[in-house]
Amino acid sequence: MAKNVDLQIAIIAILVAFCVFQSASAQAPAEDRLGGRPLEYWLEQLDSDHFSRRQAATHQLTRYGQDAVLPLVEIAKSGKLESTHRAMNVLQQLAMGQSPDDDGGAWAALTQLVDQGSGSASIGARSALEEIRRDRQSQALTRLAAEGIQVDYRDFVIDSRSLHAKVLLIDKAWKGNPEVLRWLRWVKDVENAVIEGDAVRHEVILQVVRMPALRSIVMREATLRDDVFGPLSTLSRIDQLEFRYIPLTVDDAEKIAKLPLRVSLSLMGTGLPVEGAKMLRTAVPGIKLAYKQGGFLGVICNQFSARCQVDNVKPGSAAAMAGIEAGDVVIQIGEAKIASFDDLQIQVGSHYAGDEIEITYDRFGEIIKTKARLGRLDNE
Repeated sequence: MAKNVDLQIAIIAILVAFCVFQSASAQAPAEDRLGGRPLEYWLEQLDSDHFSRRQAATHQLTRYGQDAVLPLVEIAKSGKLESTHRAMNVLQQLAMGQSPDDDGGAWAALTQLVDQGSGSASIGARSALEEIRRDRQSQALTRLAAEGIQVDYRDFVIDSRSLHAKVLLIDKAWKGNPEVLRWLRWVKDVENAVIEGDAVRHEVILQVVRMPALRSIVMREATLRDDVFGPLSTLSRIDQLEFRYIPLTVDDAEKIAKLPLRVSLSLMGTGLPVEGAKMLRTAVPGIKLAYKQGGFLGVICNQFSARCQVDNVKPGSAAAMAGIEAGDVVIQIGEAKIASFDDLQIQVGSHYAGDEIEITYDRFGEIIKTKARLGRLDNE
């Protein structure tokens, strides 16, 4: 029994000694943990006559992390070609190790060096930043794809026009971690974003608007639960903005009127009262405002024709079900004459999904009447 007690006491003593050692190690100066050499030693070795020492210094300085940033900046400014090159290499590695939305540390130091002139330090910093941007862009696309966020070329509709372009799509099925959206700031060449369902919320939009090339935004099939207008207002410009099947109030319209809109605003199936639409027409003059109740016919017409000639019919749409084909010329909706695609959009836009309309069209000289039950413009 005494032996067991002695053994337990010995084990406890060993554990206590181990914990004390670990604590002392964690609190030891950085130089003790990095081979017993202080930071200053490795900084000096960047300009050593021995290649192996310069290599070792480059490796060791990256282990010092952000503590090495300011001394490295001073070395970069020294004008010595080899040590400047090595310092830039370390700063670049440190910056690449920062989180995607960290603008401080080595990243900030490189940015400041670029701004300080056209010398070797500035040129080297500019090259380092470009390399980091390329690496971050690649990382961003990989991380986003892994979380189910799509960034690719696709057909999508905005302001009743079908476009083929590179698009960020966060769809209704996405249930990922919003933290991954911090990588969106590094997606450099995407001008269009489509956001659906529960993703239409403040924390998501806050990251989407950080895409540097963003110009067009479609939000659809959602209910506003928090402030999405605040993040939108941080953009310098919004060329095209569309709310599709998202209920809006007059208060929402007042917030939309304060956004930096440039080209068009499309409100489709929002249920916005007429007074809200009238207020927007007055508040944002010069902006194309499409105010539609949400009915969708499913045709694309020639924008440059003097008539409303159908170029394309969406499969399964109300137009397709009504027998309308490419080449037909729409001349009337109900009692309203149709002379252009804009006329057609106005008439269809005044109806809700589920409404039945009468369409008169010209098919190679034969005048035909048909009825179509309007659908919804769902996912393209």
